[in-house]
Amino acid sequence: MGTYRCLLLGCGPRAREHMVVYPGLRGMQMVACCDLDVARREDFQRTYGIPKAYDDFETALAEEQPDIVHVVTQPSRREWEADCAARAGVKAIIVEKPMAVTPSDLEGLVRVHERSGMEIIVNCQRRYYPQFRDGTIRDIAHNKLGNLYLIRASTKGNMMGMGPHLMDLLMLFLDEARPEAVWATAHTINETDYQATHRAPESLLAEYWFPGDVRVLLDCSPDAVGTPGEDSFWMHLHFDFLGTTGWMHLTQNRGYWYQAHGMAEPVRGASSWDLQGQAGQRDFTQAVADWLDGGPPHLNRFAVGRAVVEALFAAQKSALLGKRISLPTTFTDAEWQALRDRLGASA
Repeated sequence: MGTYRCLLLGCGPRAREHMVVYPGLRGMQMVACCDLDVARREDFQRTYGIPKAYDDFETALAEEQPDIVHVVTQPSRREWEADCAARAGVKAIIVEKPMAVTPSDLEGLVRVHERSGMEIIVNCQRRYYPQFRDGTIRDIAHNKLGNLYLIRASTKGNMMGMGPHLMDLLMLFLDEARPEAVWATAHTINETDYQATHRAPESLLAEYWFPGDVRVLLDCSPDAVGTPGEDSFWMHLHFDFLGTTGWMHLTQNRGYWYQAHGMAEPVRGASSWDLQGQAGQRDFTQAVADWLDGGPPHLNRFAVGRAVVEALFAAQKSALLGKRISLPTTFTDAEWQALRDRLGASA
């Protein structure tokens, strides 16, 4: 394995999570960072000992010729960023979630991916936590609870804030199955703070029909039940699984447990953002280079990320039409805007 040259675009707070794992990686070297803010860029370069720093993305691509690019920017220029990278010969980009906010954003990324073959990998690093990566949770859901028939998935963030993580893990637990139908309702458009860039209905409740008669109730809202005892909306991410002979409760940061009929005590396991987050980011990032070297396909490859966004878009379309819809379906920018107009007018 050679050494892949890496470039980081966007030196904000989230970029630090990408960078702190580099000392533990094999065959990857961060050769440059890029940010418009000179003070932030120079501080980031100095803090992490990065050889070069740029204020222009295209110049950085031309001069450094990176193999891998971390795109740690707001989700409004994904197509342009991906297109620039692809035209510069980049092999893979890692993009922060959400991969796309509008239908045309997603369509643009599909075009770049199909035209160039460049890998587009979404930074939903939770898939690389051990209890998710090794199949422990999938095994419990499918083999310890009888016939799985209902999952409740809940987060306090809006559907483009924490919703992508929620749907990404849900699809992992269901062996990458895609929903067959959805019915959803939504209210309120709020474009302050974080939601100004992660534009979506502030509150959305969706019922999904998955293969095998599995029903999913997905709740993304400041008013969601969330995870009891958590203060930050980042930590409100949990699932309840009901099967014909057992049940499981899984949180992002407070462990999991399951109990089947006849068990005197539940079986408990670890699930911790605080303890597993950095290792998950490390393994997620390492898996990019391993895939480029001919290793296993990345768990967050483009096809997976695209399916996540399409499922979330389908819920928005259902909320607009006010009825259950079958998937796959199309969702347009005009429909996206119509939903926003309606919810904004009634907020």
